[in-house]
Amino acid sequence: MKGLYAVLIAFGLMIISIPTMAQGGCSSILESIEAASLDEASQEFLRLGSYKNPYCDTTGSDYEQLMKKLEVLLTEASASKEMVVEKMGTPYYQGALAEYENQKLTIGRNGKPMGKALPPSYKIPTGEYFIVYLWRNKDYLVFALKGNTVTEARWWEKGDYR
Repeated sequence: MKGLYAVLIAFGLMIISIPTMAQGGCSSILESIEAASLDEASQEFLRLGSYKNPYCDTTGSDYEQLMKKLEVLLTEASASKEMVVEKMGTPYYQGALAEYENQKLTIGRNGKPMGKALPPSYKIPTGEYFIVYLWRNKDYLVFALKGNTVTEARWWEKGDYR
């Protein structure tokens, strides 16, 4: 009988710890990321982002998949800039094209980058206003807006000058 109680206690502890382990590994609690609505994907993206977990910076992570899902859903919805920021949180950069041009990365005398690094303007989608999200300090998700509507989104890998 003692063995049965030990098994039941161990099973109960395992069930309780599964959500905690999932959060620690940057795993989504959604049943399906692919089938998630805009609100569901947004809530889960913001939840995972709040942990500042290095596992979220790995290729193929649920966090990356949610970011790509939001890219598609926000573009399809012709989202406003307010909606993009509401659904994805504080961006790395947002502003008009003229301001974007002033944020180009420059190389200092010591050969080190200076200023805010952004994809070069010839590599971004066409737009008047841009909202940029940085993932793992390497990849950028750029939303281009015309008027107050997302017209296109594109990923760019930092250092890819092709």
